[in-house]
Amino acid sequence: VARTAVAVERARLAGDIQAVVRTAATSMGAAADDAVRRWDGDPAPALHAVQEQGERAGLELRRLLGLLREADDEAAASTAPEEVPRISRRDVVLAVAVTVLAVAENVAYRSEFPVGVTVGAVSVLLTAGAASTVVLRRVAPELGATLCGLLFAAAIWTQPLAGGFWLIAGPGVLAWAAAGRGVRGLLAVAALAAGVGAEMASLDPDNLFMALLVLAVAAIGGATVRATEGWQHRAQDRADRRAVELDAAAGAAVRAERLAVARELHDVVSHAVGVMVMQAGAALATRASDPERARRALDVVRRTAGETLDELDRLVDVLDHGVLGAEVPGPDGHQLAALIERLRAAGLTVRAELDGDLHGEVGAVVYRVVQEALTNVIRHAPGAGAVVRVDAHPAGVDVEVIDDGPGPGTRQRRGYGLVGIEERVRRLGGDFAAGPGPDGRGFRVHAWVPALARTDA
Repeated sequence: VARTAVAVERARLAGDIQAVVRTAATSMGAAADDAVRRWDGDPAPALHAVQEQGERAGLELRRLLGLLREADDEAAASTAPEEVPRISRRDVVLAVAVTVLAVAENVAYRSEFPVGVTVGAVSVLLTAGAASTVVLRRVAPELGATLCGLLFAAAIWTQPLAGGFWLIAGPGVLAWAAAGRGVRGLLAVAALAAGVGAEMASLDPDNLFMALLVLAVAAIGGATVRATEGWQHRAQDRADRRAVELDAAAGAAVRAERLAVARELHDVVSHAVGVMVMQAGAALATRASDPERARRALDVVRRTAGETLDELDRLVDVLDHGVLGAEVPGPDGHQLAALIERLRAAGLTVRAELDGDLHGEVGAVVYRVVQEALTNVIRHAPGAGAVVRVDAHPAGVDVEVIDDGPGPGTRQRRGYGLVGIEERVRRLGGDFAAGPGPDGRGFRVHAWVPALARTDA
């Protein structure tokens, strides 16, 4: 189930990326090509188009990332609330019918009682009371059976209850309903049988065996049916729990897939868009005073657009053929120096202190931390310089990126990029922090990524 859900989610995400992100990257690259063709004339409209496309791409990226990171609305289990038993119209009709039958049989069978036994109004009342307890058959069958047994027992010292067919529809139904309900049900059936048996043995011994047989058959039948129903309910509960577990596993797998794609998509596109917009602005600003520098900036835009499309091809290919649970592959730590050189060529002042070997998944996470931190310098602190320190130890890698920009000010809300790299770091058991620099100026990103077993080296 989880594999199927992830496969469907991969296909959907691949379509969204193709429709939204690829269109933006292609449009920005096309605008940069148009600026090259118009270089000897007026490339300004094409360069402005790069910037406008970049702004739109940023908005679309945030929208898509918001959808990817949006918590799935857990569909509440559509289990109907458990019905609380209550006395229904059918219960009342049954009780009235049994009571009428019992009273009628009481009157009809008076002549069969032993000589000297008084049968009068008290007998009618006791008979009617015992018969009417069947109204509790669904609401409280244990209580109904106990009351019925007590009324039969009371007849021993007052006036007798007449037996008859109503014993089946009254005490018999209560024995059926109370049996199989644990200790309370067993005690209630015992109380009913004791009361009926004592009354019959004392005042109507000829019907004692038949009365007890009715109660025994009813109790055994009720207990058997209830045991079968209990087994069926337990089986259904197990099936329902299994279905919930499968749904939860599928939801968790889809959620993890969406977060992985969100992180990778932000890393690929946000960095590229920031570089292209910055370089388009640099080309506009320096075309008249330094045409050669402006042309180099435009070349960076075109090259970055092409690299972005290659990265998107890689990401979409993973979505089309990826394996459940596999991490989306990307650049690793060995490409960190090349990343810094590209950003230097794009005009960002970066001082790098790189020490130690970066490998495997740890190196990939370090790469993304530095990439996101420097991309934020480009986007939020234009003109600022940055210092990158990466120190790899046997125990792990310490990463720090500090810029000398104005700092975050009062805006402390983290964007999707910082959230994504924090998730990457913490998934490997590391620590992450981002906020104002040590002196309150600039911005500092720090991560500690512990070393993993060298299975991926």
